[in-house]
Amino acid sequence: MLRRLPTAALLLTVLSVLAVPGDSSPAPAGAPALTGEVLERARRVAAAWSDSESQRIWRTGYYPWLYGERWLPKDFTPEGGAFAALLGGRIDMAADFPPFSDTGTVSFPDGTSMTLPLTDPRSAYEDLVKYHDTCTMEPCDTRLTVTAVRPATHRQRTSRGAVTVPVWEFVFAGVDYPYAVTAVESQAPSLDYSVKDEDLPAGVTDVVLASEDEEALEGMIEPENCADARPGEVYGTADVLVLIGRTTGRPRTCPGTGTVQYPRFTFTRPLGDRVVLNLAGRPVLFPELLPED
Repeated sequence: MLRRLPTAALLLTVLSVLAVPGDSSPAPAGAPALTGEVLERARRVAAAWSDSESQRIWRTGYYPWLYGERWLPKDFTPEGGAFAALLGGRIDMAADFPPFSDTGTVSFPDGTSMTLPLTDPRSAYEDLVKYHDTCTMEPCDTRLTVTAVRPATHRQRTSRGAVTVPVWEFVFAGVDYPYAVTAVESQAPSLDYSVKDEDLPAGVTDVVLASEDEEALEGMIEPENCADARPGEVYGTADVLVLIGRTTGRPRTCPGTGTVQYPRFTFTRPLGDRVVLNLAGRPVLFPELLPED
């Protein structure tokens, strides 16, 4: 059995490990100090990714940005009755379902492709009608009618860039554009979206999304206690960067518009082809879709 190191000794040990890969960022001014627990979690996340099945799928498989991604009709507006009907599951079926006992092809930008089983379009419809949001927009009695369900393709953001993926399209009466949902399942492992704040020390929150600029990463955090964001920290290895969200740790009243904040994460050497993970071990940075995608 391993002996439990005193907290100070454990922190120094983890900090020395952190220094080896060559990527870390200084503690944000005024923020609570990172604990050995958080750094150890980041180390485990990085170690688990390297040479894992997740890494293999990220490099060579179908790893989409969103599982079961959906695309709203382009002419939907938040103020429209059709949008309210969709949120409320007020949808009637007036069409036959196409056959689905077949496979679909995912085409990658490098010219390769992958054949995957198609999902049941009935399941996609059941997902549409099972969720009943409380109507807060008039008219609350608006209903949508599905007049056709058809196979199609859509451009989708994945770990390997913008791919062409099979979708099921649902055509609604009186709506110019179809609603679409992916018709093949992600190969990515099922992971928690993020680590809950209650499972992290005060002043630490998980990152849910990230974007890249020339000098750093910008992360998106949603601290449950609405504490103000501080610049984030990173744990880096040759394969990954693990982002560690930071806040002041001081709770405040959450504004009505939400708790989303966008701290920056700096690191010492170029990102290259390293994967960016959060503390749940989930990738949070995917290649951007180009305008023509």
